[in-house]
Amino acid sequence: MTNYELTYLFYEAIQVGNGTMANYMTLVFGMLVTSYLAAHRLDRVMMWIALVIYSMFALGFCNEIFQSYSDFARLGLLLAERGQLPDSDLGWFGAVAVGEQPFHVIPKLVALMTLAAYAGSIAFFFRARKANLSKGIGPVKPRDADNDA
Repeated sequence: MTNYELTYLFYEAIQVGNGTMANYMTLVFGMLVTSYLAAHRLDRVMMWIALVIYSMFALGFCNEIFQSYSDFARLGLLLAERGQLPDSDLGWFGAVAVGEQPFHVIPKLVALMTLAAYAGSIAFFFRARKANLSKGIGPVKPRDADNDA
């Protein structure tokens, strides 16, 4: 591939990663709103069904985002290496100017961020459920929430 094609692919890869991250964050914030409004209305079986479905999609997104940013980082490393060659025309390119160091960290940082958002949304679900059940809000009473109704 030419340097032009690689830089174009570099920007396409980050665009895919950012789009996937936006979709994931939509899922996470949808879970937060749903947790706030409905967690206390679910009995135990329905709660676990909802959490399993959410977890499958959320963790799938986490993997997809990590893979996308890993591809982006590997491509950035390749471009940074090519940019160091004497006959390179990539001196203008950010990945060349910054160097290789950030590309080793980016996929791990993104994985940490997405997994932290997932863990936080699950914790928020249980916190919202506990807070509302203790106040007796909703059709499921505290004594019924622990039964497999």
